[in-house]
Amino acid sequence: MTLTVCLIFLTLLLLSMATQLLYRRLFTDMLEEDLRASVNAASGMTELMSMETSRAREQLCVQLNYTARATGNDTVACDGNGTIVACSCSLQSCEHLGYQFSPDFLAAASTDNAYVRTELPISCYRETRMAAIRRVQTRTGNVCYVISSSSATALSRRLGEAVRINLLVLLVVLALAVPVVWFITQRQMKPIKQMTAAARRMAHGQMDVRVDVNDTDTAELNELSLAFNNMAQALAKSEQNRQEFVANISHELKTPMTTISGYMEGMLDGTIPPEQQPKYMEITAGEVKRLSRLVRSMLDISRIQDQGIPAERKRNFDLCQTVGEVLLSFEQKINGKHLEVDAQLPDQGAPTRADPDAITQVVYNLIDNAVKFCPEGGELGVRVSQTKGGKYLVAVRNTGPTIPPEELPLVFNRFHKTDKSRSNDRDSWGLGLYIVKTIIMAHEEDIYVTSSDGVTEFSFTLPKVNP
Repeated sequence: MTLTVCLIFLTLLLLSMATQLLYRRLFTDMLEEDLRASVNAASGMTELMSMETSRAREQLCVQLNYTARATGNDTVACDGNGTIVACSCSLQSCEHLGYQFSPDFLAAASTDNAYVRTELPISCYRETRMAAIRRVQTRTGNVCYVISSSSATALSRRLGEAVRINLLVLLVVLALAVPVVWFITQRQMKPIKQMTAAARRMAHGQMDVRVDVNDTDTAELNELSLAFNNMAQALAKSEQNRQEFVANISHELKTPMTTISGYMEGMLDGTIPPEQQPKYMEITAGEVKRLSRLVRSMLDISRIQDQGIPAERKRNFDLCQTVGEVLLSFEQKINGKHLEVDAQLPDQGAPTRADPDAITQVVYNLIDNAVKFCPEGGELGVRVSQTKGGKYLVAVRNTGPTIPPEELPLVFNRFHKTDKSRSNDRDSWGLGLYIVKTIIMAHEEDIYVTSSDGVTEFSFTLPKVNP
């Protein structure tokens, strides 16, 4: 607000100074033209008189007096030596008669044009004046000079009036501008103050705060408010995910840690007999391996999220070959559940470019998930096809329980299990699909899931390259 008021004041001050210069030039030009007109009119009268007799000089004084009343300028006539012989003042009170101008002053006079001199000190007037001088040749052939002058005080008075008017306008504008600028500033600062207060509350853990978006605010402030609310919503979601992550990982770690601790204490205090200790040591080792797999999975996810997929790890490979090899690795599990397999893999192959190890893990996790939830004697389908967009689509399908629509957006979340029974599914941490999505997103590709009428299908895309 202070800066705006100062800018307004500086602008008006510069404008006022420019106006003063313009007024001074205008008034000076007008006064010069007026003096030229006066001296030319007086020169015309002087040319018609002899200036040699007192009677003629008295008549000239009367004429000059009439001219001075009409123009407001003082006019005198001088002989060839520069001595005043006629004046526009009253003859009874004129104190200018007999005054002699210096030759330097008269030297600039000519018979053609009036010469104007500004801010000229003239002793007989006891003040600084503007004067116009012209040389005149009377009808008798004598040379004389006609001088019209006006007090510079008149010019100063006019300029002073202009200065006062400009100052008055300046003060009035400032008086009006200050409250207007204050009102506008306070109005624009209101949402910013709200954001500041909301940011302080968010810093103290209140993630539900939002700022108002008003139609009366400027488009920039509304955009800033929307961005702030989106940021607050994202932070709240991130905080919620963090809390859920901590709760989930605490829940997942609690069971194996409790098992390990209980069995170890039982063996140390003798509750478990020595002959049974190998059995429980094997169970404890299995729980330790489960914990190791969890930590390794979390490290892999963190690495991919932080670093992405390095370019040097990407290379060209046959997607059909990778899918076929992973599918063969599940032969024992598939035969154990008597599943019917429908594999649709193009004979010409599917050349792509990606991280082979990461894509192998993606296909492994999807097929493992499909085999796990496929019922006894169900159907497992694996398909590699080409999309209209020039990419390859890998789809893994299985029959079995339908995933509820409200669960579909959550299946890729960390530690999410659709059966809601973590203790019954001890071989799964709920990280498989989360790892799959993380890897596919790191490749800047898409992954989808559909589930209806007892058929669930996971599919993802990969780029197509020339073989």
